[in-house]
Amino acid sequence: MTVHTLTSAKRLARERVKGLWIAIPTPFTADGREVDQDALARSVEYYVDGLRVDGIFCGGVMGEFWALSVDERERVHELVARAVHGRVPVMAQVGHHSLTDAVRLCEHASASGIDFGIAMNPYYPPSPAPELVRAWYEALAAATTLPLFLFNTLYAGYTLSPELVAELAELDSVCGIKNPQAIEHLLRVQELAGDRIVVTDASERRWLELHTMHGFQALMSTPALALYQRPGDLPVLDYTRLADEGDMEGARAVSERLGPARDAFDTWMRAPWLERRVIPIAQLKAWLGLLGLPQGPVRPPLVPLTRAEEVALGRDLDAAGLV
Repeated sequence: MTVHTLTSAKRLARERVKGLWIAIPTPFTADGREVDQDALARSVEYYVDGLRVDGIFCGGVMGEFWALSVDERERVHELVARAVHGRVPVMAQVGHHSLTDAVRLCEHASASGIDFGIAMNPYYPPSPAPELVRAWYEALAAATTLPLFLFNTLYAGYTLSPELVAELAELDSVCGIKNPQAIEHLLRVQELAGDRIVVTDASERRWLELHTMHGFQALMSTPALALYQRPGDLPVLDYTRLADEGDMEGARAVSERLGPARDAFDTWMRAPWLERRVIPIAQLKAWLGLLGLPQGPVRPPLVPLTRAEEVALGRDLDAAGLV
């Protein structure tokens, strides 16, 4: 068996990418034209102080990165890092179809106090050959010292194979992967690359099993932490703590109580993508608004929920005991 020496980036990820990480939206002003800086700062405080998350993922798919200019993306990263003020690590989505802009985002993130970058699979040209994807990541890793996660998301239109992930894990600055894939793919990546990079999943539903049975050290990263929890009522944190203390019966009991919330998540956060290929950020922002954390509108081509949809969402959240 090959023994790998971990680089400083890989050691840092082992040490700091643990526990419950939240993926956050980008709040906009009422007209949608600007990032709402005050709302973003208030939201970060809510996540860190109220929900007690272990890390924040900003500027990603849930953050509408494609609808932001590069200047706006940099501003979001700055604002989040400033609001967090070192209390938890921050990961910023730095992927871009332009390698020049991706490198710029990496360098700006480093200068702003961001701990980790995460780069989603290059999404244009569509479905590139594996050797082209490998060349893109090699070029990005060579151009920055920012510790990098891979982001193997289906939103990019294709999937990195476990074997390609294992090859990319050899790059010095690549220290982890967010891999929201089928369980077989996820465990194969862990088998092939888990000795070099931190392998994570984004599904809260699978977190307890992955954490306790397969040794996954982080849930990376999901808006469910804000959708299912409120200050003083933190079931995901509670069942994770119980599991870490060896009380699996208690952990499972707390986890099972989230069934209605997960059903609502499937209806409002999974079904739009699975059925219509609509990224569910309007649903996410509406859900958070009903919980008292308004995030403003979405940007085109996304559209807000209709009044009837808002009423139906509120009814489902009420039935789940969330509002």
